[in-house]
Amino acid sequence: MGDTKIVYDEKFGINTFKREICSELGEAFWDELVKNTALPDIDAECKCQCHTMYLFMDRLEKMTDKQTLKKILYKVRHGLHPSQSEWAHKEFIETGNLDDFLHKHLNAEWNHFVELNREKKDFYGQEISDEVLAFIKENPEMLAPVRRGNKLYCMAFPCNMNAYLNATDEKIKRYHACHCPFAKESILSENVVSSALCNCSLGHIMNFTEAFMDRELEGKVVRSVLNGDLTCEYEIEIPDDIMQGYVARKE
Repeated sequence: MGDTKIVYDEKFGINTFKREICSELGEAFWDELVKNTALPDIDAECKCQCHTMYLFMDRLEKMTDKQTLKKILYKVRHGLHPSQSEWAHKEFIETGNLDDFLHKHLNAEWNHFVELNREKKDFYGQEISDEVLAFIKENPEMLAPVRRGNKLYCMAFPCNMNAYLNATDEKIKRYHACHCPFAKESILSENVVSSALCNCSLGHIMNFTEAFMDRELEGKVVRSVLNGDLTCEYEIEIPDDIMQGYVARKE
């Protein structure tokens, strides 16, 4: 998953979207986008099953091409920036091997959750029960990127893990998996917010990876609960020079 100890220093909301849209397409585009329409409010979307965001995303998709839309939403990344995890780059360089670095990071995160379970402490309000801990162990991609070949794979931590594990209805399971206040409630409606919005989560997930590799990377959403999947999962490309300098020389 990445850096679970990160401190969020920006209030995430529609203004974060506006900043990135204007940066890429200009203020005139934004003015046309929001003309004669209500803006989604992060605190009020739950009251309308995120229908305002559904309409906003529908309009944004019609006014942009897929690649531009992905680029914009990827930079939204819930207000995060790689500088918030800059400690990881120094540790990666000092470790000198990608797999060793990822293994070290995974162990540190795993031990953290074991401690939360043992001391009956929560993780952002979530109880780390024995069942939750077992699920985390089965899915290490939730704690740290897992390398397979020249790709890294990550999986989002369900928003309400205990409810997610206990749900028998797939729609309810997807609902409890989703974190996004701009989309979550729409899963229970007929108008589900476009899964293109999940590129925000891709950026969020890649924030840690871009921090320790100290560069922008290419990635994609491979599974999304907004798209009908039961998990949110992501694939990140490892640059050739990283493969050669931090993987191949050990192999």
